[in-house]
Amino acid sequence: MTERGDTAAAEELATGLPGPTRPRWVVIHWTPEALGLVRAIAAAEPAPELTLIGPAPAEAVAAALAELPAGHVQKYWQGSASGGVEALARFFADTAGLPAADAIIVLPLRGHGETDAFSRLVCTAILRACKGKPPHVVVAVEDPEATHEFEGLGVATIFYPGFLRAALLAHACVDLGAFRFMLALLGGRLRVETWPVPPELRAGTFREACLNVEVDRRGRPVTLIGLFAPGEGGPDAMLLSPPPARPLRDASALLVLTGEAE
Repeated sequence: MTERGDTAAAEELATGLPGPTRPRWVVIHWTPEALGLVRAIAAAEPAPELTLIGPAPAEAVAAALAELPAGHVQKYWQGSASGGVEALARFFADTAGLPAADAIIVLPLRGHGETDAFSRLVCTAILRACKGKPPHVVVAVEDPEATHEFEGLGVATIFYPGFLRAALLAHACVDLGAFRFMLALLGGRLRVETWPVPPELRAGTFREACLNVEVDRRGRPVTLIGLFAPGEGGPDAMLLSPPPARPLRDASALLVLTGEAE
């Protein structure tokens, strides 16, 4: 991976908290489409200092980066992994400084062949750059069945569409917002609802439902987290995070995490 440009380092934000430095996170495969993720990280306390690595030229992302809090993004690097794992590992170690990071998020790089295989190559390079002891690494995968392919690469958490909040809770990954999420849920700003199974999904699977049930009637994002189905010889039972291939033909309702309560 070779440098093509970077943003100027902005004046560092004062956290008001003890400690010599702010935590530093690195987001790999970042594009302006993931601006919401960066905004969410900016709300953490203390606000992490971010290094972003993505495929677009620096001038192409300048407008998006200008919308972020001053000092939140320390560097933006553009590059490619066409040189192979060893070259990528050297870039991560010598230029991007991954061994000194507190956390690394690997997003899917779409439009470049097999997405999850590309992310696996990146995680291999991270492991080598950090000499087998990477910081907290979180990877977003496209296919849930690809998760086992990251074994042995030092990945702490893997998530995929429709299951991010459940993954955060299951892994107690507080540095990615699970604690804030639980407070929002307990405080009433989020709630769980039961929705009927759409007729067009009745012959489908839970995975298909996750990909199709995305917004409420007001267009706000929602997350499908489970379903209700007949229990063993009894009434319907709640099933959280069922297998993606679980059929919906006998489900009586879907369990949906909504946005802010009305």
